[in-house]
Amino acid sequence: MRNLISITAVSLIVAVGASAGLLASAVGLSLLTAAPAVAQDVRSPSGLPVPRFETIDSVTVRMRQGPSTSHRILWEFRDQEGLPVEIVAETEQWRQIRDPDGDLGWVHRSLLSGDRGAVVTGGMRALRMEPADEAPTIAYMEPRVVVDLGDCTSDWCQVTVASHTGWVHHDEIWGVYPAEVVQ
Repeated sequence: MRNLISITAVSLIVAVGASAGLLASAVGLSLLTAAPAVAQDVRSPSGLPVPRFETIDSVTVRMRQGPSTSHRILWEFRDQEGLPVEIVAETEQWRQIRDPDGDLGWVHRSLLSGDRGAVVTGGMRALRMEPADEAPTIAYMEPRVVVDLGDCTSDWCQVTVASHTGWVHHDEIWGVYPAEVVQ
């Protein structure tokens, strides 16, 4: 994740009918290598389940080795608002998070949002008009693109990126658990 310190772009290729796509915009993101853990209903100091997904909610977030400002800073996220992270442990004020690369560290709870986001994994992914493989493609998303997460069925998630809203398979994004339903 250290390579994300100043990346702020998202890549999206818009489909034009059945012809080749057009480059819509450029934004960069985080490489995904860690598989998400299985969600459990374990109560914590916040009263919320752990593990769970949230998003970065500050321009600068310092990832620390432990749950206090006296712990060493491992690295910083800069301009990564909306990046999904998995909360794997927590104290009253601090959250231990796993980033999309699988790196662990501690951040203050005030730097996170309960909003949901996701990151495109694997290769180029089709953004579909409806939650079906045969639905028309409205855009293609490059790997590592951060998207806003909408509702999810057990197989599909609605996402928004660069003002395009559509559907992708659960297993094509990181930031939602397998078969998790999000409303």
